[in-house]
Amino acid sequence: MAKLAKARMMLVALCAAVLAGCGSLFAAPTATPVPTPTPIDYLVRAAKAFESVQSVQFKLLHSGAPVVLDPQLGAKFLEASGSYQAPNLLFAKVKVEALGNLFNLNMLWRPEGALMTNPMTGMYGPQPPGMPLAPLALFDTAAGISHLLAAEVLNPQVLGVEAEEGMQLRHFSGDVSALALKTILPGTLADAKLKIDLWVQVDNDRLMRIKVSAADSETQLEFFGHNEPVEIPAPK
Repeated sequence: MAKLAKARMMLVALCAAVLAGCGSLFAAPTATPVPTPTPIDYLVRAAKAFESVQSVQFKLLHSGAPVVLDPQLGAKFLEASGSYQAPNLLFAKVKVEALGNLFNLNMLWRPEGALMTNPMTGMYGPQPPGMPLAPLALFDTAAGISHLLAAEVLNPQVLGVEAEEGMQLRHFSGDVSALALKTILPGTLADAKLKIDLWVQVDNDRLMRIKVSAADSETQLEFFGHNEPVEIPAPK
């Protein structure tokens, strides 16, 4: 009986060893960990998302050292809001200060040229040469916002995720050269190196806001209504 019990114990141990070996053969493979995206990875994704936008609305605000639109009149830019329709239509309402008064201008960018209303008559005419405000440049894939996101933000860091109006926005900070912004945002050429903050929607990589801070000014650009219908008026 003792020999039989010992034989049974040896058989059980052998089966257990065999089953353990089989388990290792058929075990599920270990999943390869997905690397966490770097700040640059996130910004490149946001750049691609921005390039795919077919329409969007925007608001541009500037405070601090003035952006002079017309030196003869001393016309200073205050804010602008408008709509973009890919690939080359843009309408903006611009608020300026001149001669101690506030004026509202309508500005149009169309394939046939850039137009602006006369603040006195409301009639459209060609924009004066050298106009420093050119929102259509924001959407230039070679030198606009998408290029800025993918290649011009230096030392980017993720500061965290912030809740805002039902959205989750990833907040980035970094540095940017004034040269990289000269055709995008007005009034940012005073300093060689500027501070930039960006807010990008977490679930779809849409750029929602940019803030550029200089020593004596701040420029903020907001985007909303991505790919929703917009109206670009015809000049009258």
